[in-house]
Amino acid sequence: MPGLRGRVLVLGPLPPPVHGAAVVTKGMLDWLRENGGSVSVVDASVSSHGIGSIASRFRVATYLLARLWFHLVCCVRLVRRPEALYIGGAGGSGLYFQLIPVLVARLLRVPVVFHHHSSAYLAEHSRPMAWLCRLTAASSTHIALSASMAEQLRQRYLRRSKRPRILPLSNAIFVADAGPAHIRDGSSPVRVGHISNLSFEKGLQEVVDTATELRATGHDFELHIAGAAQDERTQAALDALLEPLRSDPRITVHGPLYGGALAAFYDTLDLLLFPSSYRHEAAPLVVLEAASRAVPAVAYPIGSLSEILFADELLAAPGAFAEHVTHLVGRWKEVGAELSRATLEGYQRSRAAATEQREQLWVGYLGRGS
Repeated sequence: MPGLRGRVLVLGPLPPPVHGAAVVTKGMLDWLRENGGSVSVVDASVSSHGIGSIASRFRVATYLLARLWFHLVCCVRLVRRPEALYIGGAGGSGLYFQLIPVLVARLLRVPVVFHHHSSAYLAEHSRPMAWLCRLTAASSTHIALSASMAEQLRQRYLRRSKRPRILPLSNAIFVADAGPAHIRDGSSPVRVGHISNLSFEKGLQEVVDTATELRATGHDFELHIAGAAQDERTQAALDALLEPLRSDPRITVHGPLYGGALAAFYDTLDLLLFPSSYRHEAAPLVVLEAASRAVPAVAYPIGSLSEILFADELLAAPGAFAEHVTHLVGRWKEVGAELSRATLEGYQRSRAAATEQREQLWVGYLGRGS
């Protein structure tokens, strides 16, 4: 197949640090290059977990200046008028910085492909997101992570206009292929796991509560926890929370896992626990990574999670996560294989559809050589 023939300017975070938006931005960048696109990149990564995590005024100023610099560099490169500007979207104050290149792109008539990664501005009105939606030209595209996210975006910010278009595109296409997956057979012990940037907003308290309830009810289980805390203070709090569990041989606490070790982690699990209440949570890659290995996940119905769990039985009511998982583990012999199969098939459908949609999106902007 002939390669893409146009130019794309990419603005967004790239690993390190490793987080969902950075992985997706790199995945889109790699695909464009592999398919012949001419790509210029402005890496907007900063070595921080956000301005709220910075203690000193000097470091705050440095952080803000660094972010401003990246976006001004992007504006300068827009003068070359690429066929499209791709933006790995921010979710909070970063939107104010992203307004700058969006405005310049509008003035230069460069279409913007804005890839949304946050559900926070869908739950509550965001002034910078409203401005950004008004600035994106009719030839631009907003990439949402699910059909429901696309509809929420349309209703809250783009209801008065049929353009720019909104494209639901599953994050499943950004999951690395780790080979064939096997359907779980519902056998014991039921191996449950949790992996994330470990924090309370990502649900570690609920994971510990689930382990406590599983122990109390006498179910045959194992629990594996993987990931790293975002800072030393959080690590100390997590260590104190996990201390009562460390003596139980059924419970294993791993560090951060990547590459083959990460794939092996998923392959040891029967069920992923993802009780996140993070305000920006949208369509987390860890849930889709697990799904690619036929591992179902239990989660709260926030963001786009209800569309990437692929079975209603995997949705936990707010405040009832430990009870929901314990009930599911108790019935695992009857339901485990079917949930595993439904998860893998749902993931495969989403990936196939998204693969075609991504192709159509970029051929529309760049075309293919003869």
